[in-house]
Amino acid sequence: MGKNEHIEANQTVVRRLYDYINENRKEGFAGIVAPSYLDHSNNNRGPDGMIAAAANLHQAYDELRIEITEIVGQGDLVAVQWRETGRHVGRFFNLKPTGQPFEASGLALYRVRDGKIVESWMAIDPATIRAQQAAQRALESATAA
Repeated sequence: MGKNEHIEANQTVVRRLYDYINENRKEGFAGIVAPSYLDHSNNNRGPDGMIAAAANLHQAYDELRIEITEIVGQGDLVAVQWRETGRHVGRFFNLKPTGQPFEASGLALYRVRDGKIVESWMAIDPATIRAQQAAQRALESATAA
């Protein structure tokens, strides 16, 4: 396999990951996530860690959709810029559900070896977090009044 085909194959693995997350297709993760996988941002490990992360997103956001807006490959690394939308219906980290539409954007970096994701790093736009925190405060103020 040539260099460009290798990069394209790695990008296809990462695109498939986002398809599986969007569809909450648990059985697909084992085929693309290595048993040794480590998410450096959340410390999730292996396919079960990826399954748990996807399930957590789906319990927090109804109509969850994560769209890849940019994807770039270099060697065994694939960088993704993504946009996530949904309606906030369940607790996510420290944020209580608002029932409101939610939109976030961020960057992710994946290392792919032998057709499987072995590492990832995630960064979410801080403005997204601040907006959710402001919505949380407004919700708490409205219910306290």
